[in-house]
Amino acid sequence: MEDGAISIELTVLGSGSSGNATLVSGGGACVLIDAGLSYRALRQTLGELGVEVEMLCAALITHAHVDHVRSAAMLSEKHGIPIYTTAATRAAWGNGVTKITNWGRLSSGSPVSFGAMQFIPFGVCHDADDTIGFRIKTPDGAIGFATDVGQITEDLIAQFRGCRLLVLESNHDSELLRVSPYPPSLRSRIGGDDGHLSNEAVAAFVHDHLGAEVRCIVLAHLSRINNRPEIAELSCREALSGVGRGDVRIVVAHRNRLTPTIDLACLSRPSEQPVVSRSGSCQTQLPFPDTEGPSIEVNG
Repeated sequence: MEDGAISIELTVLGSGSSGNATLVSGGGACVLIDAGLSYRALRQTLGELGVEVEMLCAALITHAHVDHVRSAAMLSEKHGIPIYTTAATRAAWGNGVTKITNWGRLSSGSPVSFGAMQFIPFGVCHDADDTIGFRIKTPDGAIGFATDVGQITEDLIAQFRGCRLLVLESNHDSELLRVSPYPPSLRSRIGGDDGHLSNEAVAAFVHDHLGAEVRCIVLAHLSRINNRPEIAELSCREALSGVGRGDVRIVVAHRNRLTPTIDLACLSRPSEQPVVSRSGSCQTQLPFPDTEGPSIEVNG
């Protein structure tokens, strides 16, 4: 990295129905997307990156489900961190909303900037009021971010166009969902157009709409019951192979621990695209085992 250059990094802190949070940082700005981990877990995972909670510029909330807002009130109450939401998300929040004293407003199509990063919200299909994803413009290229998505829409395709890094939900395998222990109503909700994105839907997007600029796809919000990391990765890899995109790395986000940091600048290198730890060493991301026991996941 040249002197004075800004390194943009993205780290998934946790991804799944037990809690979602992602750190995007660069140029002295640290921005949290969703605050669904417990306050204790959030402090711990940020600390593993050398980031103190007080260093956060803001927390941007995609929607009001608890696995995305669990620690947001504490961030505001204890540290005065601004909590950015759409008006509909704020109205739907429920308990804890009165503890947030420093609100920021998000609206589809209206950018908010922190340092050298510009976050542009856009609407996605999900069963929460005014759920959003983000197109994030940075000096190292654009990031597309959408982790609770019922279906791939033309707007999502447009927002992901030209991005170098995509963070996209790959929640369930359709066959595993069909035979899962979930009640029919929950299976229908998860697989519906306002539910969660399947491996097959991600593969279809990759095959039909993946932009030439993409160098890395992070598969997020995997179900513990209705998916397996190796199945999600294989489905995406086969779709990439089908369109001759051996230049795209796949990273499967961990549920309850840090996923290795991705440095956008490294993605521009012509060799195998690395994932970069906070120590600065490039490393290959390997599939991780699904070791957690069964439970019912209300949010997929």
